Amino acid sequence: MNYQLFQIINHFAGKWDLIDDLMEFFAQDIIWLMIAMIGVLWFTHKEQQQQSAFYALLSAVVALGIATVWISPDVNQPRPFVLHVVHQLIPHNADASFPSDHSTLAFSLAFSLLFTNRKWGTVALVLACLTGFARVYVGVHYPGDIAGSAALAALISFLVYTMRARLNPVPNLLIRIYNKIISSLPIVSRK
Repeated sequence: MNYQLFQIINHFAGKWDLIDDLMEFFAQDIIWLMIAMIGVLWFTHKEQQQQSAFYALLSAVVALGIATVWISPDVNQPRPFVLHVVHQLIPHNADASFPSDHSTLAFSLAFSLLFTNRKWGTVALVLACLTGFARVYVGVHYPGDIAGSAALAALISFLVYTMRARLNPVPNLLIRIYNKIISSLPIVSRK
């Protein structure tokens, strides 16, 4: 079923240049937009949004660590283009496919933001879904790789969210350090 669903989605690759270009962007570059969103949250100088940014990054680091150190080597699922003839639109190493690192990162940021900031989290979740779908469309992941990434990201984001009362001293310290640095910068006057 995983491969059949992959075939249905990947079958459309290579038919329309504009769609292919969009999917390549979604598959590779939307993640940079999501990271920029985290930066914007941090630079609002609002403590609650800075904490949201911190917890989103923490969730992403933990989920990616678990995915790359434990899950991926143990499962060692070959990528679709290794086992099948596919419409591969972007180059990729023939390393393990499950779970998708891009999707793990995207969904971790999205789920973490959903717990703390619905508006930003909803936007991030849409971007994460586009990333996951596009990774299948361009031929580098199976749908199961994306579903596994989303499940791992949801679990880690939830665990981090439930532990925030214990973890709050860390982002609060970082916020204080950041504020101290910002307040010590010379103010540039405009004429």
